[in-house]
Amino acid sequence: MLQRAIPPGATVLEAGCGRTTRLADHRDRIARLVGIDLDGAAGRENASLDEFIETDLSGPLPFDDASFDLVYSNFVVEHLDDPARTFGEFHRVLRPDGWLVLLTSNRSNPLMAAARAMPQRLRVLVKRGGAGAVERDVFPARYRANTPAALEAATSAAGFTADSVAYVATLHRYGARVPGAAHVLRWAERALPEQRRSTIVAAYRASYR
Repeated sequence: MLQRAIPPGATVLEAGCGRTTRLADHRDRIARLVGIDLDGAAGRENASLDEFIETDLSGPLPFDDASFDLVYSNFVVEHLDDPARTFGEFHRVLRPDGWLVLLTSNRSNPLMAAARAMPQRLRVLVKRGGAGAVERDVFPARYRANTPAALEAATSAAGFTADSVAYVATLHRYGARVPGAAHVLRWAERALPEQRRSTIVAAYRASYR
């Protein structure tokens, strides 16, 4: 999806950039990579960025209209207070026919649905014990646009047209540090219907009516 969405000489916004980015593998086609994140300490550690801005995705983005060819969002949607407003801002800052590429948790997955009810302290313990995540990188989840239907409704209302959507089995990551757990999780998740797998990976075009 990223190969299709990044034209040569692209200007790209990574929403929720954190400390690292898979966009580093595409820097040969990205002329300018801007990262935004509410976690300023994490964003300032990201050596792949040309510019970092500490800001909240729940509010207006500090960019002019039609500034970017691509907005990339990696596991940010589950944390949004107001997905409709955020997707509207993504659309505003994209050039006509620009791309939104995102990865997000799928609450249609039974374990993702259960995680929604977990206290934050328990969520931290699960991610630390199973996936090796550190506490500072585990943020409270809202899950307000995190089923296939809810995500389609939110992006469509903001002016996006789905180009491709895939459902990926990723639960085994949470068992990586527990002997045998990753194998069991991988087997169990692949037995589920495709749309109930734990991660949604999607690409959208910014349409203008």
